Amino acid sequence: MRFASKKNCVTLKDGIIIKEHSDKEALLREAAALERLRSAGLAVPALLGQDATSLRLEYIQGPTYVELVDEMTAQQAQALADWLGAYQSITGLLRGDCNLRNFLWCNGKCVGVDFEDKPTRGDREVDMGKILAFAVTYEPALTEAKRACGRLVLQAMLQTGGDLARIRSAYLDEIASMNRRRKHFDVKAEEAASFFDAL
Repeated sequence: MRFASKKNCVTLKDGIIIKEHSDKEALLREAAALERLRSAGLAVPALLGQDATSLRLEYIQGPTYVELVDEMTAQQAQALADWLGAYQSITGLLRGDCNLRNFLWCNGKCVGVDFEDKPTRGDREVDMGKILAFAVTYEPALTEAKRACGRLVLQAMLQTGGDLARIRSAYLDEIASMNRRRKHFDVKAEEAASFFDAL
């Protein structure tokens, strides 16, 4: 079985994820991140082995958060916010790649995957705003189901200590970024702002 990935070849073979990296630095960065996060108690796949070009990872069964957005529960939203808060506490860094395909729901908890990108510093609300922007813009974007999801995710993030104005600013920044990088994406800033304000 092969999984969607823009940068790497990711397959499931004999119950183990094989992630073939094209960038050796990214491979080493991801291996180090997985070991550090797992040893700190954060829910991430176990690193089962590595060689010069690939990682062997524990296979985590369960839907991605992309698959959950139209039927998000308060428990799932809170687990995502708690995972993010724990990640930021452990690393002192932003998660960065907040695509909801990088979060899985498994056995009642959120599990983070894909740590090859360089993490950066910044206010934790940057990650919160990005996650919220992703959550409400998967096709079809800005629907009533996305509003319900966005409301749950925002409430959970505020409960972990996020600042509403900073989350809103980061959300709008990510919407603008999506408009620049996605070919078939056109969510107007005013529409996105009104949608957020109604959450």
